[in-house]
Amino acid sequence: MSRDVHRLIQLTDSHIGEEREHRLAGICTYDTFRQVLADIASLANAPHMLMVTGDIAAFGKHKAYQLFAEQIRFLEIPYAWLPGNHDDFGVMQESITAAPYWPLLEFGNWRVLSLNTAVAGRVGGMLVDEELDFLARTLAREVERPVALFMHHPPLPVGCDWLDKQRINNAQELERIIRGAGNVKGIFCGHVHQATETAWAGTTVYTTPSTCFQFSTNSPDFAMSDDCPGYRWIDLHADGYLETGVIVLDLKSHVVDHEVKEY
Repeated sequence: MSRDVHRLIQLTDSHIGEEREHRLAGICTYDTFRQVLADIASLANAPHMLMVTGDIAAFGKHKAYQLFAEQIRFLEIPYAWLPGNHDDFGVMQESITAAPYWPLLEFGNWRVLSLNTAVAGRVGGMLVDEELDFLARTLAREVERPVALFMHHPPLPVGCDWLDKQRINNAQELERIIRGAGNVKGIFCGHVHQATETAWAGTTVYTTPSTCFQFSTNSPDFAMSDDCPGYRWIDLHADGYLETGVIVLDLKSHVVDHEVKEY
């Protein structure tokens, strides 16, 4: 990989519990998180940064964030994180002390921004005025610099009726800001436990598989998929070009409980 390229890895929706043995939909989420990290460690080119896009914890508990930090530190790769709807932002800030929340990063000419779309007590996403103002100011400050944007909830439908009700509910404001700036090269989201790629607001929105279990695509109601855990790589080129793709693990032991009706 060229020295002019900065590689990021997106991890999302780990749903780690307070115990290592914690299971959701039949999956030990701590184990699958460890297996994803081991796969990243085996890559020929180590990434410059891990971007963790929310729902780190299953229930927003301190011990879950400790377990997350305990494992991710073995990679010895810097990481940034943002909250999802299952997280507790305050507890995260108290627990993940090795990597404080940092919404603006720079890699060469690139700016990498994180937005908080989580609202306490709600499953769906929303961008409060402070987040929108931060984005607008940052994009306008240096419009010639390319931007990669990370957040938990997607701003647009992904084709699942039940999930689409949970997308960012004021995405029109986000769209207005992004179209006006014209320098956002990609938006990377979690939440939907699926890999999608959709043109929107003059850029592309990508969603990424969970490090634990996946939801069925194009399903009107809640439904689990048998697809294995995964993650996304993102290459930021010096000329403003962006490349990305998804890596899915091949885990023979991955057996999902399809009797689960909601989460």
